Amino acid sequence: MIKLFVSDIDGCLAEPYRPYDLDRFQTMAAYAAAAPDVDAASARPAVSLCSGRAYSYVEAMTQALGLETPVLFESGGGMFEPVEARTTWHDDFSPEVEAELRAIRRWMLETLCRPDTAISLDHNKRTQAGVVSPNTDELEAHLPDVEAFVDEMTSDFRIYTTHISIDVLPAQITKKQGLAWLARHLGITVEEMAYIGDTGGDLPALNQVGVSFAPANAEERVRQAVDIVTESPVLAGTLEAYAWCVQHNEAARAGAA
Repeated sequence: MIKLFVSDIDGCLAEPYRPYDLDRFQTMAAYAAAAPDVDAASARPAVSLCSGRAYSYVEAMTQALGLETPVLFESGGGMFEPVEARTTWHDDFSPEVEAELRAIRRWMLETLCRPDTAISLDHNKRTQAGVVSPNTDELEAHLPDVEAFVDEMTSDFRIYTTHISIDVLPAQITKKQGLAWLARHLGITVEEMAYIGDTGGDLPALNQVGVSFAPANAEERVRQAVDIVTESPVLAGTLEAYAWCVQHNEAARAGAA
């Protein structure tokens, strides 16, 4: 049984710098509202989020969807529990790592976020450092500079990229570890989760869950790695994935009867 359906945000629920698909967004909210808690014997899995976005964006998305299940922000660096309005930081987020991330952000701000570029700091993040830009070529040109600077850090960091972002994450705080943390918190296993993601940063998480999905717009390497690629892109594809989970659970319950 799939007890929890977890979705990335960018590329799965919305496209960066594009208007929301409000009709389908409302359908997703209705699916979430109709789902019980993860410990209930229901064909409808509860809904959660796991996004690289900062707390404020993920909290707003949680409120818009009416979610009650805890969600992950900053790729699992933090967890927000909507019912209690409580935020928790990952246990592996140490003061030493935080200090090095501050140094990376300062360097990004001084070196990359110049007036002659479209690059800006991905503000309000605590457990990772990142820059964003609508200009993919700009980001690709500066990626070697980021890699060289991060190599000088004492702690172990990983760099993940999308067509609009470069993110530096502590090696021990990624979406894979985040989903494992969320599973422990909810008292389920990662095999009882389904996850949909679209970029390379999602791959470790996709590889550990019970059922993995990619929307039609996902990167080729992600589409090759998952169990199921949806026919539609972005939110339409995510709705397809959730419907598949419901049908899968219904079939499993019928087979057990």
